[in-house]
Amino acid sequence: MTELYNRDLQFWDLTLSRLSFDMRVYVRVLRHQRTLIFVNLCLLTFFAADPSSTRDIVPVWFNLLLWPTAFGIYLIFYHFLLLGFSALSDKMPKLRAPLPLLGGICLLPTVYICEAAVRWASGGLYDEEILPQMIFFFLAVQALETVFFKFIMPSVREQLTNEEPERHLIVGGERFNLRGLLHIEAREHHVHLTFENGRKLFRARLGDIVAQTRAEDGFQPHRSWWVARDSAITPRRKGGRLFLRLRDDTEVPVARTRIEDVQQWLETHIGGLQ
Repeated sequence: MTELYNRDLQFWDLTLSRLSFDMRVYVRVLRHQRTLIFVNLCLLTFFAADPSSTRDIVPVWFNLLLWPTAFGIYLIFYHFLLLGFSALSDKMPKLRAPLPLLGGICLLPTVYICEAAVRWASGGLYDEEILPQMIFFFLAVQALETVFFKFIMPSVREQLTNEEPERHLIVGGERFNLRGLLHIEAREHHVHLTFENGRKLFRARLGDIVAQTRAEDGFQPHRSWWVARDSAITPRRKGGRLFLRLRDDTEVPVARTRIEDVQQWLETHIGGLQ
């Protein structure tokens, strides 16, 4: 089960932008205070607008509970759908899902369950057609989810990353603070670790070091390089090839077979190719 939560998942959002996250990060972002404020404001808006026109036919207490309950049901379906997608991604690593499709799948049972509850609470007085309701809620939810994924989640994710305890790498029996690392270059049987305040040389395999890192720590643009996440990374094209210029003026080549992966990582963690 742990690997399902730690697997990096690939998506398209409503604006056709690419993004990725794992479920561990997704759950942490959902529990953040900023997300909770955003969600509560959305629920308050739905309650005030009363798009289903239920205020006059159901008790007030029911109307107050309806929207939080609907959100909870939606999240439950969304959670299990993401788990299923994570399991599928293990077999198809390049698979990318459109978030609006996932949202639509989760919204369908949510609306039907809530509509049935409203009919019960209203004593059969509620007789709205389900299709117009579904179209409205789909568009409304997609608009709000786009705001969440494009503006709420990135900032909260960055904050959570900065608040994490210091993490370390073990290379050649020595322990190093990951935050001070800029990049690693592999040459034959050795690795060159470049830090903000110096360099180290070890006899080791780059793959063993990269295995100790997470996607938010950095990425591998080339089989011989690992680059730490840094807002100073600048993509450059020279002679038809893509390079990454780093904080210390090092230019790291991007393998042609990894250009798409690099672009995706930059869009998710830095801001994209310029």
